[in-house]
Amino acid sequence: MNTTNAAARRFTARGWIDLGVFAALVLIAMLGFQSPYSGWWFLLATAGGLIVGVGAALLGSLWRLNVLNTVLVGVAGYFLLGTAFALPFSGFLAVLPTFQTLAALAIGAVQSWRDIITLQPPVEGPDHTLVLPYIATFAVTLAGSIVVLRWLQRHDRSVGKAAVVLVGPLALFILTTITGTSEPFLGVLRGLAIGLIAVVWLGWRRGLPNVAGDEARKGLWRRRLAGTAVIAVAAGVVAGGSGAIVQPVVDSERFVLRDEVTPPFEPFLYESPLAGFRMYTKDLRDTVLLKIAGLEPGDSLRLAVLDSYTGKKWEIVDPDLGIEGAGTYNLVGRDVPQTDFLTSSTMRQIEVHVENYDDIWLPTIGAPTRVDLIAGSVTDRRSDLRFNAETGTGLVMSGLGANDVYAVTADLQDYPLEGQLDNIPVANIELPPSAPAPAVLVERMQTFIQGETSPYLQLRAIEQAFTSQGYLSHGTASDQAPSRAGHGLDRMQELFDLRYMIGDSEQYASAMALMARELGYPSRVVMGYAPESVPQGGGLVDVRGSDVTAWVEVAFEGFGWVRFDPTPEQTDVPVNTVSEPQSKPRAQVRQPPQTEERPDDLITAADRPEDDEDKVDESGLPWWVIAIITAVAIPLVLYLLPLLVFVLIRAIRRRRRQRGDPDARLAGAWDEAVDRLAELGYAVPVRETRPRTARAMHPELAPIASRADAAVFGIAEPSDAVIEGVWDDADRVVRAARRESTFARRLAARFRVSQHRRRTAKDASSRVRGEMTLARADLRNRALRSHGEALPSAETIAQIEATGHAVDGSDLPGAPTASGTGIAIAKPPAGGEDGRRR
Repeated sequence: MNTTNAAARRFTARGWIDLGVFAALVLIAMLGFQSPYSGWWFLLATAGGLIVGVGAALLGSLWRLNVLNTVLVGVAGYFLLGTAFALPFSGFLAVLPTFQTLAALAIGAVQSWRDIITLQPPVEGPDHTLVLPYIATFAVTLAGSIVVLRWLQRHDRSVGKAAVVLVGPLALFILTTITGTSEPFLGVLRGLAIGLIAVVWLGWRRGLPNVAGDEARKGLWRRRLAGTAVIAVAAGVVAGGSGAIVQPVVDSERFVLRDEVTPPFEPFLYESPLAGFRMYTKDLRDTVLLKIAGLEPGDSLRLAVLDSYTGKKWEIVDPDLGIEGAGTYNLVGRDVPQTDFLTSSTMRQIEVHVENYDDIWLPTIGAPTRVDLIAGSVTDRRSDLRFNAETGTGLVMSGLGANDVYAVTADLQDYPLEGQLDNIPVANIELPPSAPAPAVLVERMQTFIQGETSPYLQLRAIEQAFTSQGYLSHGTASDQAPSRAGHGLDRMQELFDLRYMIGDSEQYASAMALMARELGYPSRVVMGYAPESVPQGGGLVDVRGSDVTAWVEVAFEGFGWVRFDPTPEQTDVPVNTVSEPQSKPRAQVRQPPQTEERPDDLITAADRPEDDEDKVDESGLPWWVIAIITAVAIPLVLYLLPLLVFVLIRAIRRRRRQRGDPDARLAGAWDEAVDRLAELGYAVPVRETRPRTARAMHPELAPIASRADAAVFGIAEPSDAVIEGVWDDADRVVRAARRESTFARRLAARFRVSQHRRRTAKDASSRVRGEMTLARADLRNRALRSHGEALPSAETIAQIEATGHAVDGSDLPGAPTASGTGIAIAKPPAGGEDGRRR
């Protein structure tokens, strides 16, 4: 009897329909991932999980594997095919697994659930993010297909039990909803489709077997088809009408996990980059930090946006203050989240080559829309990339290093035309309160803006006053006048106490931003680089420490953040810089406590292990050696890992059977021998006594069966020596059976775990067509031992099972008659040995 064909016949048309409906529900539920992924690549991963899950369940049923073995087949398929479906173009020859892709599949199974709710849409990086739809579909599909193929077929008429299949698709629908965005992809339509298909499927699945006549069946089908159409139309009308009414409420109250999760990375705890401004102008003045391709004259690089002033320094807002979008840097992919508070008519694409820059802040331009990590160690650390859409700035938690290369595509904020913003109010943007400004700063501000009433014109007046009245000095030996570093309240007061304003971008940008805050305008300080010479038409531009700068941005309604540059260019400071006596006493400003800052702490260095600089591969192995090692190691690992699991399972099973009462330990030797032969492919007849089973499976099992029956049904308990002898005999039988088996069967046996158990009365009452009867088991097992010698046909076997003899009156070849000492072909009589404990 062909076992595969027999198993295939168990898949009725209803079973295939059940699988089809289940797969359709899973696909509809998984469409919800379009919202966070904003593309359709996730469908490839979804289809892969569906194929692997259903395929593993079908193979497990065809090969008669138990649930554990079926799951292990599915796990093997998950790793073998996961590269092609979830990590396309990342494997060897694009689809074959490598160590990196296998690791990504394992890591993604754990971390992708976190990334989907911490990454800002569209979710693209790190590479393992597509593992989530793959493993979610695989897990639900494998479990659901096993239920459909193994359990649901025995409960044809139970609607309640059939509804168990719907648990998986409903769980996926909820998963895609809460891990998506506040604007789900066709949420109402998908939910309506799942409900309709489920109701129709459950209704059609019930009742048809109870209708006897063909005409009655046709009439029932027509009525159900008409009823389904009515339900669909009515549900569509109700859903459409109610959706228009409740949609605004639902949108405002929709629960998604990404709104409830606060990413653990808090950049405001890092030192403010503006505090290290003078380190660039002094120690790194002539050092090439970056090489940039794609810049145009007048372009500036953005490093960090600082919108909170504590009285000591400008820094990033603490996310705990609850200001929307402030201080929050989220994990992103290649496409970064964008702000809609922007007026842009220019796009710029630059390529950044890192030379001697080693900070965490990512130099960018404008409002980036895409960041591609091209070369260097940063390509392996995409999961360290974080971005803030409100400020348009990014960072790499582990820091940038030499030879890192990345590309930035960005939209540039337009400059306002003459008179364009003269009558435009500033935007209503929430910013954290800043420390009170010194009185001298407020007085000077009033002087600067005299006669101006428009916010834009007031700010331009302040900018003009700084550039015309101030002097530039970095406080170096080559500068004409000393200039102290810092931008705390004490340094702000000092800037205006002197006869002349002397400082650099750090002081002037800080002072103007504070003046804007005093006027009630939303302002922030931006630190970056402004290369002195940028050739027309592109080419690599060297960015040195001397190119560091800072400027002020103020938000205007309907336009965006407008840049103001208050730093003067004149450096010829008059000789007399002594402060003059003030005609009016000023209130003393209480200064915050000063902390000593070491020069080495001024530049924010990324915390990284000491040996990060030694990441260069020093193995020196040729690429072809690495390819050979990979090609050999991957199959070896895929073979050995599952093999180890099966070895452990069998060892635990054997250890459990060698414990307990003496009769149970001796009977355990019988069970162990039967299971080991079953794993080699030997058929085990159902509901038969041990002697009959022994004669059907292997001749040398008969003594073990007799001793097991004597121990179980006898009065005297067997001694330890007898038990050990029976276990030795069982092992000897298994070794003999292995020698008689082909290499393929011995190899397959390593990946099987059989579990011999006593049949219950319920099992005996539910006979399944095609079960392993005594005659079939004997015939199949003799075929295994004889390596495929000629055997009777299926019709002959059926006749023998019914009468005990073939049509021509002969018995099975090689099988003794019922009166002999060999196997009894005729069915055993009721009662007798069948009721005994086995």
